[in-house]
Amino acid sequence: MERPEETVVDASVAVKWFSVEEGSDRALSLRNQHVDGKRTLVAPDLLLYEVGNALRFKPGFNPSITAKALDDLFDLQVDLLVPSKEVVRRSSELAFKYGITTYDSCYLSVGELMGVEVVTADDEFFKRAKDCGFLRKL
Repeated sequence: MERPEETVVDASVAVKWFSVEEGSDRALSLRNQHVDGKRTLVAPDLLLYEVGNALRFKPGFNPSITAKALDDLFDLQVDLLVPSKEVVRRSSELAFKYGITTYDSCYLSVGELMGVEVVTADDEFFKRAKDCGFLRKL
């Protein structure tokens, strides 16, 4: 049996699984491929906090809706990676190199170290780091 393709997703993609907005259809397609076993979604564990924070400020979200979304995110079983010295060190280097936040660079470092594509819906992040060669816009 062939192993599913791995893809790193950032919080800007995952938020679209719970909030209908531009690009939600493409984000849901990625999520559905993961659910169907055709793709494995990977992210640093930072994803949980970033999604929770983003939903906290979304109009129409309240504590119970946000908690339900975070429960659903856990249930999706995205491969969440705990920080390692190598990921944190590389994240810092990439943040300086591309002029991005260390949060965004964390997704890049995971993708780079795993040798897989990183998908983002964040225009500014993509604009600054697209030259890395493995970042794709949703």
